[in-house]
Amino acid sequence: MTHTSLTRWATFALTLALSVALAIPAGAIAEGADGRGPFVDTDGTLHEEAVAALWAAGITDGCREWRYCPEEPLTRGEMAAFLTRALDLPRVGPSGFVDVGESPFALDIAAIARAGITFGCHAQEFCPHLAVTREQMASFLSRALDLPPGDGSAFVDDASSVHSTDINSLAAAGITRGCDVDRYCPGRPVTRAEMATFLMRAFELMPPEDLPIIPPHVIEEYLAERNAPAWPTGPGAEGWRPLVELFFDPADVDRAVRIIACESNGNPSARNPSSGASGLFQHMPRYWADRSSSAGYGGSSILDPEANVAVAAWLVYDYRAGGWQHWVCKG
Repeated sequence: MTHTSLTRWATFALTLALSVALAIPAGAIAEGADGRGPFVDTDGTLHEEAVAALWAAGITDGCREWRYCPEEPLTRGEMAAFLTRALDLPRVGPSGFVDVGESPFALDIAAIARAGITFGCHAQEFCPHLAVTREQMASFLSRALDLPPGDGSAFVDDASSVHSTDINSLAAAGITRGCDVDRYCPGRPVTRAEMATFLMRAFELMPPEDLPIIPPHVIEEYLAERNAPAWPTGPGAEGWRPLVELFFDPADVDRAVRIIACESNGNPSARNPSSGASGLFQHMPRYWADRSSSAGYGGSSILDPEANVAVAAWLVYDYRAGGWQHWVCKG
């Protein structure tokens, strides 16, 4: 790619980045976010208080550090863990299911099985990796709370469900209000965020008054991931090839991809704990502001994959001491 083409693309990308920045204020995570909470990906969201309540009660530690993964479907294994912690059930002994041996939730599954909360998905199977549907969730909670049957039918779309009695029990107890007016959507998977709200109502949990401050670098990483285009196209460094092709000359694309593989293994959030080098090409933070500005990406996060690649190309083609010597991995 020529210097003129690189500059033209950088100008377009900068315009796009600025439009995103106007829509999402610097440091903001979601509308109503305050930078506090146990998880960066629930701050300012509809289910924020419910997730925080589960965290405070020791029911969840999230899906990884500072993340709850709210939009991911809740698995049956995760459901077992939530209920075991909420009910403080003993985690001992076998479950009687033949498909949970390698599950990290095997003891939780055994706990809810002994408590009569689950009978499995099939004969001698629990299906720990399958998503929990809303109708299955109703039966899990109804048994866990020993709810009485609900009167009548609260929804118009659950008559054919084998879980209809439990669905109406949850409605009568005020644990569910359905998915829409007069509808429950029984076959739809439950997200982790939705489950937090169901559990908060079921166990009458309260969100904590004081929440931890989310570290700035956690917010930066999350925003960089959330605002990133639909890259990569595959796993590892090779998945970034389409992005690399936008900035590097055709003869240099393979080399650039190899450097990404060596430097970060294709992880756009990679950060060297010793030097602070970050992103796909492991740029040094102390040079980032000047170099990203010169490359037409001023103000962009060092973890923004597009900006990270663009600055790498600028170093190779336009920097006064240009070339490939900026990387330990020479490709």
